[in-house]
Amino acid sequence: MSNEILALKYRPKFFRDVVGQDKVVKTIQNSINLDKVHNAYLFSGTRGMGKTTIARLFAKSLLCNEGVNEEPCGKCSSCNEIDNTNHIDLIEIDAASRTKVEDTRNLMENVLYAPSKSRYKIYLIDEAHMLSTKSFNALLKTIEEPPEHVKFLLATTESEKLPDTILSRCLHFRLNSATNEVIRQHLKNILNSEGITFDEDSLTIIAKNSFGSIRDSLSILERCVSFCKEDISKDKVASLLGDVDTEIIDTLFSNLESKNKKNLVQSIDKLDDSVDFLLITDQLIKKFFEETINNISRKDKLQERFSLEDIQLAYQILVSSKKDYAYAPCKKDYLIMILLRILTFSSDSQNNIKEEKVIENEDNSIVDNGTNFDQSSLSSELDWVKMIDDIKLSGLLEHLANHSVLTCDLNTDSYTLKISQHKKDVYPQTCIDDLISKISDYLSLSSKINIVYEDHLNTPMTINKKKNEIDVNDRYNKVKDDPDVQKIQKIFNAEVEKDAIKKIIE
Repeated sequence: MSNEILALKYRPKFFRDVVGQDKVVKTIQNSINLDKVHNAYLFSGTRGMGKTTIARLFAKSLLCNEGVNEEPCGKCSSCNEIDNTNHIDLIEIDAASRTKVEDTRNLMENVLYAPSKSRYKIYLIDEAHMLSTKSFNALLKTIEEPPEHVKFLLATTESEKLPDTILSRCLHFRLNSATNEVIRQHLKNILNSEGITFDEDSLTIIAKNSFGSIRDSLSILERCVSFCKEDISKDKVASLLGDVDTEIIDTLFSNLESKNKKNLVQSIDKLDDSVDFLLITDQLIKKFFEETINNISRKDKLQERFSLEDIQLAYQILVSSKKDYAYAPCKKDYLIMILLRILTFSSDSQNNIKEEKVIENEDNSIVDNGTNFDQSSLSSELDWVKMIDDIKLSGLLEHLANHSVLTCDLNTDSYTLKISQHKKDVYPQTCIDDLISKISDYLSLSSKINIVYEDHLNTPMTINKKKNEIDVNDRYNKVKDDPDVQKIQKIFNAEVEKDAIKKIIE
């Protein structure tokens, strides 16, 4: 194996060497063959997809001494100079370091001058989204109507930050992430060329940790080659990258399914501290997505492992929790808290929360720990319920809102969000802050909303449960006195199960 860095050594020098971007390459080659080369192109996508590489190859084809062809010759002085990044008519600009409008204006002044020795003068602007608004304005007119000898090639990881006026004047190519199989095959070809031994499972781990980036996969491969001493194996690669065996993910998923908190905590405690817990989170996210698809395609609902509602909550909790990993002093403990939060929010857990004793009075009111709750009072929190509906909350925010009550002190014109005491330390602070922000926007408040935790709140969740209690009792009273039902009870020596009585929806 040579000492040359793999990412540089195997950087494509021809379009045929580009991996995972067949449609983009084919479109560019067709435009060259049809002699329909646009004046400005934009290549976007996440890091390591090949944006700058494809732009250079495009420039290489346009500036090749052998003529404009779908593949550059790769041998002429022009091709060699581009490979060595010193071609005088290919001006590469790092927008991240040249954001000032003066830089752009100086650049545009040179556009008018003819190429030094080629048929085109090509400007390759990398990380184009970093240009300032004034720089874009200075660039706009030239991109729209450049001299015939000028071509613009823009590359960016954040195309949404580019002004619409720039986007509308470019042919936009969005580069897709490479599939794991494409990456595996690419790494396999490289390792065979380098004469390095490996096993297939090790390449699967590297591909999975590359998240679709060809360049990242080569960087990871470089580390693995050094660590494994040119004998790459699954165990060594997993140890280096902190990869998690699928068996561990399946175990955690099964514990979430069975809602076994003890086994869940023990399963995580057994993991080595060097494990990439953020990667576990990513794999669980993928697992819940797969379960969603499985649930949709299942005909037998009894085989569903999770309800769709629980999957949505779990998915959102896992995704929203990722950003706080950086602040967690212990990643293992944080993962435990994330997964316990999923169980806390699950529908079964909510149904199993120990409720205060509720009994029915003869006047159709409910006695709740000595406090009367009349059915007529069910409308007392309807404004809050309406607000939840108007704001269109979902997921954790909706869950939090349904376990809270918003009150207003008319004397001080101050608002307070009261959250159920038994939910304290359950919702992440970011979730509470998001709800406060949405309430403030909805009510156009400039003052701060206070937050308190209290017991015995008439939250939307509590009101709904008590209303359901009343409905169940009403249905039971109607059914148990029905002569036909009493006859059936007598014949079969049966009893009426109150909770099993369902309302027929007409």
